[in-house]
Amino acid sequence: MLTIFKTTTTTKEHARRRNELMPGTAMAAALAVMGLIGTGSARGQVSPLQIIALAQGATTEKVHNLHVNGPSDVLQALLVFQPGAETGWHIHPGPVVVVVASGALTETHADGCTTVHPTGSVFFESAGEVHNATNLTGEVAQVYATFLSPTGAQPLIPVPNPGKVCHQGDK
Repeated sequence: MLTIFKTTTTTKEHARRRNELMPGTAMAAALAVMGLIGTGSARGQVSPLQIIALAQGATTEKVHNLHVNGPSDVLQALLVFQPGAETGWHIHPGPVVVVVASGALTETHADGCTTVHPTGSVFFESAGEVHNATNLTGEVAQVYATFLSPTGAQPLIPVPNPGKVCHQGDK
């Protein structure tokens, strides 16, 4: 799998860095893809390995807990959120990697604070993390999620709304 990272965050400093890094990252990604695709097609042949990107994004998070104890199920899914659609409050029994392919998702955390995940961003959900994802835009949002779950567990488990309100400075 070809993975090229660019910076995507919500702070002003990180936004500045993202704008500085994106042109170089985009060029590197384009050259890498052209190199992979171009080698076979330049000689009129189809490459024996084709990498077909379904979604690509970036994160600046440095620590990811993708550990599952024991036998595991892996589910990769396309989630299509119509405007106003939400997951409802839930947890996952294992970690999840989410790539926002189009639109934006607003994630409401157990403390009531929110994070907006725009197109091209990646975010990680830890096992047992209570949250709700909603499409608050006027367009369809599409995300690709990879769920790592203990064998036989449902990837999404409904839970009650914690009912907390975000306080200034929490997130």
